[in-house]
This record gives sequence, structure tokens and C-alpha cells, in this order.
Amino acid sequence: MNTNTLITGIIILVYLVLLFGVCAWAQKRQKAKEAEGGTGSFLMASKSLPTVLVAFMMAGAGIGSINTTGIAEQVQTAGLSGACAGFAGAVALIVLALFGAKRMRALPYNTMPSMAKAYCGETTRWLLSMGGLVIALAITALQFVGGGAMLSSMFPGLISYQAGMVITAVVFFLIAALGGMMGASLSNVVNMIVMYIGLGLVLVAALIGIGGWDSLISQVNAIPEPTTSGAPWLSITGGLGLATFISYFATEIPNRFTTQSNTQQIFAAKDGRAARNGLIIGALMMVPITIISVIIGLIARVQFPDLEVLTQAMPMVVLSVNPILSGLGMAALWAVNVSTGVALMMTCTQLISYDVLHPFNKNRTLTEHQQAWQSRIVLVVVLVITLVMAFFMRGIVSTIMTMCAITPAFAFIFVPILYCPKLLKKSTGTVLLVVSYVFFFLWLILPPLQAMFPDPVYPEWALALVTFVLCYLLDKRPADIPAGDQEAIRAAAKGR
Repeated sequence: MNTNTLITGIIILVYLVLLFGVCAWAQKRQKAKEAEGGTGSFLMASKSLPTVLVAFMMAGAGIGSINTTGIAEQVQTAGLSGACAGFAGAVALIVLALFGAKRMRALPYNTMPSMAKAYCGETTRWLLSMGGLVIALAITALQFVGGGAMLSSMFPGLISYQAGMVITAVVFFLIAALGGMMGASLSNVVNMIVMYIGLGLVLVAALIGIGGWDSLISQVNAIPEPTTSGAPWLSITGGLGLATFISYFATEIPNRFTTQSNTQQIFAAKDGRAARNGLIIGALMMVPITIISVIIGLIARVQFPDLEVLTQAMPMVVLSVNPILSGLGMAALWAVNVSTGVALMMTCTQLISYDVLHPFNKNRTLTEHQQAWQSRIVLVVVLVITLVMAFFMRGIVSTIMTMCAITPAFAFIFVPILYCPKLLKKSTGTVLLVVSYVFFFLWLILPPLQAMFPDPVYPEWALALVTFVLCYLLDKRPADIPAGDQEAIRAAAKGR
């Protein structure tokens, strides 16, 4: 083992000790809540997260591989426009904070599917749970992919890419199983601090190594090959193309507004104000990491123009600086995967525990202790499924964006619930989801449809709109509006 690997290993070990220490404290707090007879202590942190923990949880969950290794990967072929995914995510979270957070938190639900069920019925709940699970499982698996790339780069010859994915998955599981939602939130405080310090120092060192900012810009402009679209490397939209650039926002806004992986912090917040302010702060915390990742991606394009595995663009730059900074940088990249992966494992567990297993649990009362152990068993199932998926996934950003193309249909369910429930009909939720899923499945298997619609989110928006209007015009049966919901929403909307 060389000096660089030893230093990196020591830094990773210290980082893991901090994480598990935080989770052990969270577990003690959870057991105290169980003893007091509190509800949702494992999955929902007893709905007590303050603004600061909502912010750190959302930032950590929102950054993930897509905002770091994914962006650096995309910069290798799309140039500066590869940053779009990160900025679209931050903008979408601010939209959720301003227009959804306080209203959602005012309602008596724990998941988005349970909210949909109250208005549109059990079939809608089931379909929404399946769609949300597919997205959450896929993104969780991609965190394993990112973690595998990190660990194999940190410890070449000692840890293979596949072994790195397994180690990453087990760490995710242990953090989630030990601390639950509170542990995941507290661990993300550690993760975000490690990310900012590690990646910030690596960026400074890498820029100095390449001759400074002006030198980097000159070398990028001198790259002989254009981006895949033929645009200049420093074009804001050209590298991806304007249609693809806009599609990121068209995908991310409904995704962040409607999927459990993005709204779970709202349901776990102590009140609507903590949810709203925490999401805004979390979104702003994501922006510097996006900028750092873009610049490191450009450095990688200049320093390593012949990379065969583009997902390793960022790790290669991190490993090119001095050993201590390199160790901090690799710990930061692994923290990125841990922060998002643990949050997503909690999302999958919430969806399965509250929605998929709901028919089996509704006729019996589970104690807090029983709920926690059921959730841990579900976590094991999630671990196995996502790890198997990870071995077959490549292309971090493209995979996530493609999966999220089904979410416009979700938006046509939840925006009316929060603002105008009288527009919903009995059939609206089920029909919207069936149409969306069928089109997406056909798009996946039919190359002519892919050629016609390179970005499936656009036809998904159009289909969702047409389907929603047809349901409103043709179905004369109004959706159920639970007593008290709208009064709670109006009260939340008036509050400051």
C-alpha cells in the first residue's frame, strides 16, 4: 500500500467513525421517542426536523452523483452546458419550497401516494407507489455505481469496481438501519461539511496545478474537438442543445414537486415554515457543489482527454493533487454518494412500509418498536434489489433524467390537490398514471418513438395535460375531498 492510499484510507476511516457516531446518537434518541410512545420515530423522525436539518438533509439528498461525478461526466461531452442538471435541481427545489412545502406539511399524510389515495383512490396510490419506487430504486442503485467508482479509484488494486459498490451499499444500509430518518439527517450534516471542505480544496489545488483560471479557459477553448452537438465547449446551452437543456427543467420541476424522495423532508419537518425555509437553504447549498463539479469536469477534459470511463473524470482530477487533499477529496466524493443513497433508501422504505404494505398493516396496530423492525427488514430487501440493479447501470445523468420523465403525470395529481381539488375526478389519478406509464414503456422499447421524441418528457407533459382535461370533461364523478384538508391548506397558505 503506497502513501497516497494509506492517507486516503485513514481519512475515510475517520469519516466513517464520525458517521456511525452520529447514527448511534440518533438511535438512542429514537429509542427514547419509542419509550415515550411517539409516532414515526424511525421513518419520519417523529415529524420533528428543524429548519437546519431539513436543509442539510435536502442538500445532501439533492446533490448525489448527478451533481458531482454525473456533471463532471457530462461536461466531457457537452462542455459547460453539462451543469444544467445541477442548476435545474436547485431551481426545482425552490419551486417546491415556495409553492408546495407549507401546504403539504399542513396535511395529515406521510407519503405522496397516501395523499393521492385520499383523493383519487387505492389504485392511484398503488400505481404512484410503483412509479415512485422505480425512480427511487434506480437513483439509489446509481449511488452504488458512483460509490464503486470512488472506492476503486481510491484503492486501486485493493478494491475492485464491483467490490466498491458492495461496500458502499452496506455502509448505506448500516447508517439507515441504525439511525433511521433522524440518523440520515444528522449524518448529512457531516457529509455536507466533508463535501465542501474536500471538493473546495481539491478545486483550488487543481486550478493551481493547471496554471490558474485564465489558463484553464485558454486550454478549454483550444480543445480541437467540438462538443457532441458541435457547439463550443463554453456554450451555456449549446453542448446539450436547447431542447435538451430545457428538458432538464421540464423534468426536474415535476420530479422534485411530486416524488417521495424529494418531499420526505417536508413530511418529517416540525412545521411548514421549517419545511419551506429548509428546502430553500438546501437548494442554495447545492449550487456551489454544482459549480465546483463543472470546473473540475473542465479540468478533467483538459488533463485526461482520452478517458475511457467518463464517470471517473472527477476522481481522476481528485487523485492528481497532493495526497492529503486527494484523500479529503475522495472522502468528499464518497460522502456525496452516502448522503443521497441513505436518504433514498429511507424513501424506498417509507414507500414500501406506508403504501405497499398498507393493506397488510391496516387491520393491526404496530408498536413503534415493531414498526422500526419492519422498516429494517424492508431496508434489507431494498439493499438487495438496488445492489442487483447497480451492476447493470451506466450513465448517471442520462439514466436519472430518463426515469424522471414520467413525473409530469404526478404533477397533474398533486398540484390540483394543493390548489384546486375540485378539478380532480374519480378517474383522474389512475388514468393519468396508466397513460404515462404505457407511453414511457413504449418509448423504451420502440426506437422509432425514441427517434421521434429524443426527450420523452415533452410528450409526457402533453399527454398528461390532454388526459387531465379529458378526465375533467368526461368523468362526472368528483374526486373525494377529505374533510379538513382544504381548511388546513388555507390556514398554512395564510401563515408566514
